[in-house]
Amino acid sequence: MNLNPSTPQPLYMQIRQMLKNDIQEGKYKPDQQIPTEAELCETYKVSRITIRKAIEELVEDGTLTRIPRRGTFVASNKFHNELLSVSGFSEFSHQLGMIPNSRILRSEVIPVPKDVAERLHVEEGSPVLELERLMYVNERPLFYDIAHYSLIRFPNLEKKIARDESTYKILLEDYNTEIVSNDKIIDVISATKEYAKFLECDIGSNLFKILKIAFDSNDEPVHLSTFMCETNKVNLTVHRAK
Repeated sequence: MNLNPSTPQPLYMQIRQMLKNDIQEGKYKPDQQIPTEAELCETYKVSRITIRKAIEELVEDGTLTRIPRRGTFVASNKFHNELLSVSGFSEFSHQLGMIPNSRILRSEVIPVPKDVAERLHVEEGSPVLELERLMYVNERPLFYDIAHYSLIRFPNLEKKIARDESTYKILLEDYNTEIVSNDKIIDVISATKEYAKFLECDIGSNLFKILKIAFDSNDEPVHLSTFMCETNKVNLTVHRAK
């Protein structure tokens, strides 16, 4: 498809459709970087303003995504996260056929604040592990997570947490604790400067903010997690029980 300056359709709309066609036909694949604005200007022989308008609309409709200081990429395929699932991130990644990868940003023993103590059914001020992590899929950050675990119930857990090992596996093998259910509270927020940096998205991007309380077989809370992810990367699903 060649640009047609005589048609009533603006040039940026023609370029937007050509880029979208290229993506649909596999010229540019999910997570692949597209040419720079300067390169697209040279390809289509148009101004940077025209190229920028076409890209902005593709970003707005979720076809493209901008990563600060890196460039513009084809959006990832959406991951389906079952809301009723009790699996942790490692298990979720294996279900997708991918190797999980996480980076611990901070691991700290703190006195539990009142709101967290109430949700974990522990005494305010008792020691908890506060674990801040980034979870990756295809070497791109998918979830930013802050989790809390009672160190009264799980002594020395802070010494057992490893980068690539499932926390749920540690709880099961070292503490004989299995996660069997959870409650989730979901909200949509705008990415702050800090969240945008962690998740490699634009400031103001829509994020799912999911507060999760995981429970054991005795219906006792095991941990509290608050995690964030871009709404355009994850579909939250609910399967009907049979």
